[in-house]
Amino acid sequence: MKRILFLMLISLMSFNLMAFTSEVKTVKLEDGEVINTRICLPDNDVTTIVFCISGTGPSTYLTKRPTFNYNDELAKGFCEQGLAFFTYDRRGCKTGEKPPFFVEVDSVKYAKYGPLQEAEDIEVMILSLFKDRRFKKCKIILYGINEGTIIAPIVVERGNVKIDALLLHGYAHDNMFDIIKWQNEGYGVMNMVNAVFDRNGDKAISFEEYENTDKQVLACKSQLFQNAPFESLDVVKDSLIDIRDIRRMRAPFHDYLMKCVTENNWAWIKSNYFNVMPQWFKEHFCLEPNKTRLLRINIPIYVFHGKDDANVPVESVLDLQARFDVCNKTNLTVYVFEKHNHDLNFLDWLSDKKWSEGYKTIFRVAKNI
Repeated sequence: MKRILFLMLISLMSFNLMAFTSEVKTVKLEDGEVINTRICLPDNDVTTIVFCISGTGPSTYLTKRPTFNYNDELAKGFCEQGLAFFTYDRRGCKTGEKPPFFVEVDSVKYAKYGPLQEAEDIEVMILSLFKDRRFKKCKIILYGINEGTIIAPIVVERGNVKIDALLLHGYAHDNMFDIIKWQNEGYGVMNMVNAVFDRNGDKAISFEEYENTDKQVLACKSQLFQNAPFESLDVVKDSLIDIRDIRRMRAPFHDYLMKCVTENNWAWIKSNYFNVMPQWFKEHFCLEPNKTRLLRINIPIYVFHGKDDANVPVESVLDLQARFDVCNKTNLTVYVFEKHNHDLNFLDWLSDKKWSEGYKTIFRVAKNI
């Protein structure tokens, strides 16, 4: 009897840890390529599916990491709200065993990955969901993260599948060319370091601020600047480290990256920047930016952005709101979170098992759609 009770307790503990059931299925895409998909289901009849479109690069339905699976954690958050959560292997990708990213990439298949191909693949996956009688009448919410905030509106505007709302997390406002330039010129880095070093709010780091012995300052100084002397970072020699210094240091890298894109030097891009093909850049550079595309979309749009985002500027979110106001459009809701980064402080959940205000808001908004 004691053994039976013990096993029941273990079973209940396991259920609480996972908080959802998952189904993994294969989907054949338009060109015959087959990928794995996963839907995580709450303990209730499903009326809404949150379809997650991940950020740039190789990704899988798990997004496995050494000590956790990113998409398992998100699934818990959404499923606890009674929502289903859908993820997928990007074409040419599958879960592997090699840390830290645990993704095996078939470069030939992966070469087709780009924003327009991804939009088409997503349409096929959504149509496959509707073939399941359980999901025929479900609402579909596209949850775009980073590059996903560009791809999700494309799916809506193409109009081949019915989408009920957009959740855009880490919103990309401009064309990818401008975003990459902004990142490579160091504006994102300065956002990140100013949040740690800048004590007087002047968007620059003085010698005294750089030599601060605060634990967070020391960690950032080691990780981002490799403990370089202040004088070596003060390139313009004005006794401050600011965007002018960072921009001068990083400009050669950006110029060479663009040269490699033009010359189709994927090997250098993969080794020194990110595992994306030159064609990925070229396709993105030809796209209309969200700042005009979104004005033609009439379903509810929700933007979630950290004020300390180092990947895309928070000012772009405010510009989007202004554009909607000028056009008298009311289907946009913007949330900007103080002291939140690009990931909306996801690490808070891993360390403390407490969702940040950003994630709490995403889950709450999704539940109420």
